[in-house]
Amino acid sequence: MRYVSIALVLLLALAVGCTTMEGRRIDGSKTKNLIAEGTTPADVVKMFGEPQQKETLASGETKYIYYYRAQGWILGFRTGQPRDQERLEVIFKNNQVDRYRFVDTEQQPITTDIPPMKPDTK
Repeated sequence: MRYVSIALVLLLALAVGCTTMEGRRIDGSKTKNLIAEGTTPADVVKMFGEPQQKETLASGETKYIYYYRAQGWILGFRTGQPRDQERLEVIFKNNQVDRYRFVDTEQQPITTDIPPMKPDTK
């Protein structure tokens, strides 16, 4: 009986599972401040912290990427798609925010009135 109890406790602990997280949660309510006139990269870092990625685009613009992912695990197996995902991309032109895109899997994508990205023409 004692071994059965120990086995049940261990099985329950494994069945409960755990969650792994990558990145920091993104406060979507702060994104409305991104389109304020003269918002610089330093302002964006104050709002959201250092980005997980920085890229220089072919157009010479700079892109900051922030993301957050949470994935559930049960018995050592992933539970399908990440259950929570957020992604913020901020594009800078002439050292000011030109446009951004914020996506939260629980909501529709949030964009701005700033025109969408256009491919470079040469």
